[in-house]
Amino acid sequence: MQLRVYEEPTGLVCEISDLKGRIDLPRAQWLTAVREEVTKIEGIAKSAGCNEMRLGGRRWAHVLTDYEPLAGVTNGLRKAI
Repeated sequence: MQLRVYEEPTGLVCEISDLKGRIDLPRAQWLTAVREEVTKIEGIAKSAGCNEMRLGGRRWAHVLTDYEPLAGVTNGLRKAI
């Protein structure tokens, strides 16, 4: 996973990109594991001064249900943190 922090007029944004790897778990356990890891990343980003998370590319809306659509990015999602 690659994280990129950049500044927007509204503050610092942490972008999750370049996800690689595999988690071999049954569906429900997979969802729990991914959500827990993203929550950890959100905490680190918030501690670093970021006020928003963003990601795009793959369709994550069914996994990260507390994120909202991000216009202009393929399958883009965002969340205020």
